[in-house]
Amino acid sequence: MKCPVLLSFFLLILWANLAAAPENSFGEQHTGNDVVAATDTITVVDIFLKGHKRTRSKVIFREMTFGKGARIPADDFEAEIALTYSALMNTGLFASIAISHSDSLLGPGKETVTIDIRETWYIYPVPVFSLADRNFNVWWRDQNRSLDRVNVGGKLSYYNFTGRRDRFKIGLTTGYTREFEAGYRLPYLNKAGSLGAEINYEFLRRREQNYATSENKQLFYNNPDEFVYRQTRADISLTYRRRLYVSHKLEFGFRSATISDTIAAVLNPDFFGAGRNSQQFFRIGYRFVNDRRDVRNYPWKGTFLQASLVKEGVGITGERSGLTAGITYRKFWPLNDKYSINTGVAGKLSLIRSKQPFLENRAIGFGNNGVVGYQFYVVDGLDMAIWRIGIRRELFKTDLDLGKIVFIPAFRYIPVRVLLAFQFNQGISNSPFVDESNELNNTLLTGASLGLDVVLFYDMVGSLQYNRNHLGEGGVFLALSLNF
Repeated sequence: MKCPVLLSFFLLILWANLAAAPENSFGEQHTGNDVVAATDTITVVDIFLKGHKRTRSKVIFREMTFGKGARIPADDFEAEIALTYSALMNTGLFASIAISHSDSLLGPGKETVTIDIRETWYIYPVPVFSLADRNFNVWWRDQNRSLDRVNVGGKLSYYNFTGRRDRFKIGLTTGYTREFEAGYRLPYLNKAGSLGAEINYEFLRRREQNYATSENKQLFYNNPDEFVYRQTRADISLTYRRRLYVSHKLEFGFRSATISDTIAAVLNPDFFGAGRNSQQFFRIGYRFVNDRRDVRNYPWKGTFLQASLVKEGVGITGERSGLTAGITYRKFWPLNDKYSINTGVAGKLSLIRSKQPFLENRAIGFGNNGVVGYQFYVVDGLDMAIWRIGIRRELFKTDLDLGKIVFIPAFRYIPVRVLLAFQFNQGISNSPFVDESNELNNTLLTGASLGLDVVLFYDMVGSLQYNRNHLGEGGVFLALSLNF
């Protein structure tokens, strides 16, 4: 088993290098270059917070890149304030932040910093009207806009539940999928704010299930008289985040699922393997994240790195054995105020090379692992690799003042940005266990898109794109990323 050893060594080296990168730790002062003379530095004498009502002051201070008493090189002071602005906005706790500083009466090299905060709306009792399909375009064209493939219900997400950036959620949906979910996340377990915890539970069932892939399209089995798929998920995780941008997450989980006998015995005996109609297993996973993006849902500059290692089946039930490594890296850098370039890679490697259950054999077309131009296709596989490059051009930005017609202050002012975006993607999967009808497996996929992106508030993104792929197919597609 050379692969796990090599991967572990790779992750260890990667972690060591990143851990050595200079950045602030919670409770540590940013001193800059120790050899800089005092007259070339700015000392932050005090920090004043205004406008926050629910969020605790220590939470705000903990998410800043500098603290009271920090000595910062004068040439870096404005850049440090910009970093703090991005860090605070990325918490999702605030609708807007204004940071100012003053040196009046303090003498040379001394500043006070004032942070004027407008908190966002924290309670979202959101009616659920969601599509069962992978994206809007599949539902609109392939499923003929069928309302039978819609989930309806309600979800309550209470952010900043106790003022400590925690989140409580509970939801109940019916329709295509009947689901109950509940969870609680507390980022700060200890005084230093370096340890966090999260617990989630989910139970779902549906009368239709994707049981196989043919011609790189999902095949579904439907039985209106019974639920053909049931699943229970339970997870508990611990997070260690000593530094502002770097986090380590250890997750323990349990999965239990059943399918109808028709799927297990007739349509796809390999769904769980050996014609079984049920599967139970425990899982353990580790995830490393180094997130230095300025805006997480629509970055303009910065980098993002995520590496993961997940073991599904730990020898207790004997019904599942998988070991998967994943990596995602993206970089964003502005050319000027109007143009920004982005590039990235993503990969998945199955370290256990035996045939995996159907739902665990997914590669391109699921979650964030998409290639533009292939929204109507899925590509299964043990392994995959995707690379992307793009450029954005900001057309204009403004602030919409809706005035008194909106009674919630957090939504009264809407920052709006409109951008022209071009993307070029390529991806490939390694699929040793698929039939010949899936011609996109083991094939280099190439796609490009040109479209308009609309960014509302800080991170709600809608895109209208024209996409084209290497098959010569093209079309207009809609994509939404709403941060609820």
